[in-house]
Amino acid sequence: MRGIGAAVWCVLAAAALTACDADSARYAQTGAQAVRLKAILADMAGLPAGFSGRLRDGWRAPFKPKAGACARVFDLISGRPPRKGLDAAAAGAYQGAQVGETAGVTLSVYAGDGAAEQLERTRDELDACVAADGRAPGAGNHLTSGPLPVHPIGDGVESRRLRGRAGGYPYEMQVVVARADQTLVAIVHAGMRPPDARRTEELARAVAAKVGTLDP
Repeated sequence: MRGIGAAVWCVLAAAALTACDADSARYAQTGAQAVRLKAILADMAGLPAGFSGRLRDGWRAPFKPKAGACARVFDLISGRPPRKGLDAAAAGAYQGAQVGETAGVTLSVYAGDGAAEQLERTRDELDACVAADGRAPGAGNHLTSGPLPVHPIGDGVESRRLRGRAGGYPYEMQVVVARADQTLVAIVHAGMRPPDARRTEELARAVAAKVGTLDP
């Protein structure tokens, strides 16, 4: 019996070690992917005119929307993509020339068809986010959604413009979410003055092209 018990213990121990090794390898791979994504953002030589090449922390939303769909869109462009199927993510921002002008970028790598599925979900959420209102009443936070025409980017793209007031001040944010293979590229270009939509599209296109050079 002792021999059988020892044998069983050895099998279980070996299985546990194998699982630990697999988990360690997976986490190491995920960490390496995140480092590569961050390196892409830090080395964006092809930024549109008017953006500083210095990478800053990810975009911070001016308020937290109370509507579920709007909140999920804000989470995505703020560097908090959905975790289901997520392999790695990185976020950063670039300062523009206008007062308060910022462009945030979130890169999210998903396993399998996860990026394509997430782009579809994001499209539905953008459709549902007709107006973004802050959770605190009377704080002057209200943005209304409208179309933002862009040309095709990568393997699919969705875009919207939200304009109105944030903290009582005029505010506009332009959102572009594109897919490049297994990577989702989420762009937000925002400011107190209406951002240049052409530069928003140029930034999304430049980042998607850079992501396309990643090895699988």
